[in-house]
Amino acid sequence: MKQFNLPDLGEGLPDAEIVRWLVKEGDTVTVDQPMVEMETAKAVVEVPSPFAAKISKLYGQAGDVINTGDPLVEFGGSGSKKAAPKKSSDNKESGEEKRADSGTVVGAVEVGNNVVAETTNSVVKALARKLKVDLTQVTGTGKDGAITQKDVREAAKNGTGSAKAEAAPVAQQESGFDTSNPLAYKASPAVRALARKLGVDLGNCQASGRKGSITRNDVESASKGGSAPAASQPAQSSTSSTTSSTPSSTGGLPTLNVEVKPETVRGVRRAMAMGMSHSHSTVVPTTLVEDVDISAWPKGTDSLARYVRALVTAAKAVPAVNAWFDGDKFERLLHPNVNVGIAVDSGDGLYVPVVHNADRMSMTDVRGRVQELRQKIETKSLKQDDQQNATITLSNFGSIAGRYGTPVVSPPQVAILGTGRFRNELKLTDKGITNAKMLPLSLTFDHRACTGGEAARFLAAVMEDLQKAQ
Repeated sequence: MKQFNLPDLGEGLPDAEIVRWLVKEGDTVTVDQPMVEMETAKAVVEVPSPFAAKISKLYGQAGDVINTGDPLVEFGGSGSKKAAPKKSSDNKESGEEKRADSGTVVGAVEVGNNVVAETTNSVVKALARKLKVDLTQVTGTGKDGAITQKDVREAAKNGTGSAKAEAAPVAQQESGFDTSNPLAYKASPAVRALARKLGVDLGNCQASGRKGSITRNDVESASKGGSAPAASQPAQSSTSSTTSSTPSSTGGLPTLNVEVKPETVRGVRRAMAMGMSHSHSTVVPTTLVEDVDISAWPKGTDSLARYVRALVTAAKAVPAVNAWFDGDKFERLLHPNVNVGIAVDSGDGLYVPVVHNADRMSMTDVRGRVQELRQKIETKSLKQDDQQNATITLSNFGSIAGRYGTPVVSPPQVAILGTGRFRNELKLTDKGITNAKMLPLSLTFDHRACTGGEAARFLAAVMEDLQKAQ
């Protein structure tokens, strides 16, 4: 019996999401045979089998989030038998016990007027969000009453954890009391925590707070068997944004509670956040801005292909900007080839696929490659190789909006060029006043790696190429 845990897929993130299983329980696989497609920070990666063996168990389904190091596939058994326990380094917990508890609820955090389960690795929470299950309505069957992925799926199947199951009648919500649903009582997270600590049923509390909310004093009084104090006390503040329900001035139905819950950032957006943080902590950025006259462009010119060509031309003229910089070793690597990263906006977050060896490609080839990469993003088939080894990056934010910007350098690269929105403006020339089509440019560079003069000469070379008609 062999257990295969999800390995580090090389992107520095602690988890990955199952996109599609390529095998099923009972299949016999060979060494290096792809078993599953996992979506990491920005790419879909095929995970190969390390063994030539029969698959006895698959951990997780499509859409499940698996932590790096957690069980993924079990080999060599019938599928029902679990892997033998393995002692942990501290000899206090077996590998089986740790595995059984890795995806269960170990605590709770309070958000607004709801109690939301908190897991060790966010697997249960991620699954609950996907299946639209309210964890506060789920009874855990795991260790110490913890909620497992199986519990969430059962709740989704039975409808016991849906949003509808927790909805209380409007009149009951307004009064702050609902005997069928304790979560409908109006009380802050701090008050709810105190009630649990003291073993107080919120239904036994007399609400003395603002708009019928239950206060700490109400809970403490109920725990002593007394009545609530006459003085009203505002409800405790919450970390989430909540609009309280209030009666209509015209005598109609009251306004319903609207609660905004925090959303876990993961996948592409998490990778972007981590990359921006890394850049902020390491790069010394400086931005140069300029406008270039592109009036000579014929109608139908492929602007993106021209941007890439200009970057290639400038990189050959000023190699210091087409480089990588190691801030720890203070080493600079000048690249003979030009690999252009193209920032692509998507609903999932920011992708930066790479046009490799753009210096050897025609503008037609560049456009074709960019279209191919965009298609991969849409179908979630972008690979790690498609996003690695960029030597300089292009951000065409002007295709949406914006004139100038301060685009963020992605280490170990030392520069990124931002292109803004075209505009027409009157320009004074030796032939008089003309109407010119102007393109705003913003070049951010790491001032540790190249001088202001090198960056300025690079920008000038970009402008010179962009001014040409062809």
